[in-house]
Amino acid sequence: MLASKKAVLASLLLIGTVLAACGSSSSSAPTATTAAATTTTTAAPTPITIALPVAEPVQSPVYLAQQAGYFQKQGLAVKIVVLSGDVIVNSALVSNSVQFTSVNAVSLLTAVSKGIPLQMACLEYNGPEWALAVTNQIATSDKLTASSTPLEVLKALKGDKVAMVGGASAAPGIMLLGLLAHYGLPANWLTIFAVGSSAALVSSLQHNEVQGIFDTQPIPASAQELGAGKVVFDTTEISALAAVPWEGILAAKSYIDAHPATVKAVCSAIAQADNYLISNPSGATTALQPTFAKLSPSLLNSALTSYKWVKDAQMTDKQWTDGLAALESFHLLKAKITPTVLSSAYTLAYLPPAG
Repeated sequence: MLASKKAVLASLLLIGTVLAACGSSSSSAPTATTAAATTTTTAAPTPITIALPVAEPVQSPVYLAQQAGYFQKQGLAVKIVVLSGDVIVNSALVSNSVQFTSVNAVSLLTAVSKGIPLQMACLEYNGPEWALAVTNQIATSDKLTASSTPLEVLKALKGDKVAMVGGASAAPGIMLLGLLAHYGLPANWLTIFAVGSSAALVSSLQHNEVQGIFDTQPIPASAQELGAGKVVFDTTEISALAAVPWEGILAAKSYIDAHPATVKAVCSAIAQADNYLISNPSGATTALQPTFAKLSPSLLNSALTSYKWVKDAQMTDKQWTDGLAALESFHLLKAKITPTVLSSAYTLAYLPPAG
């Protein structure tokens, strides 16, 4: 009997020891189930590629959103690439080798009118921004200054050569030809001279190979800073074009439909960048200086303040309707843009809240 009691007691002690060991183990090393319940995991950022047609201050919202971490805060891992020309960028969007780009309304509407399914999701700036610089000789002989009207400037350039990147078929060429038509001057009033880069523009003016250059800022301003000529006109001065929804973020419609959260995140980051460019251009200049290291701080700041950045990246149906009428009045669109084409070229569904 005594032996039996000792056996029972030993068994109880053994069970207690095992239970104590189990309790100790569970508190120091959670099971997989417990760990899953107590560990907070962070979702991996969404990788996207944004293709830009040029690497210039005109694309500052995208570069600033990357530099300031706005994309990262929206859960995006963004790669920025530069592809030469809208046609190449459009092909890359449709094939999904890149997901987003930033281009102007004329390029967008032209592509959509040809059946390329692209959509703008949010806006970066209003109104086209191209400036015209002429040689010092032209400025002096024709008494052209920064306060000269577009018509006065164009009339003074009769028979002269004006250089631009890409020539007559590129965006600046279309803009200049549209200005000639709008002001009642023939297309052959002046000669459009195509060059391959913005650097070549300044060089051509310095060496008197052309009488004028037409490009986005700060290229014309840099020519003036070097003493090669004078800036005498900027398209932002044309009130009829000032409210046109000009440059924005777009993607293939199929991508937008399939990835609404990503589109919304991109537009939220762009809105933050736009707002910072508006409220703190000097801070934006400092932030973007490493990106545009070849530009002096004064030139970069001058460029950033040339654009009409859009608060909260907003746009409206009325703005697009009125903008189309303005673009047509300046003969900037070769194709007829129907209401159906226009409505399919943009979406308001992914705009960030307006502040």
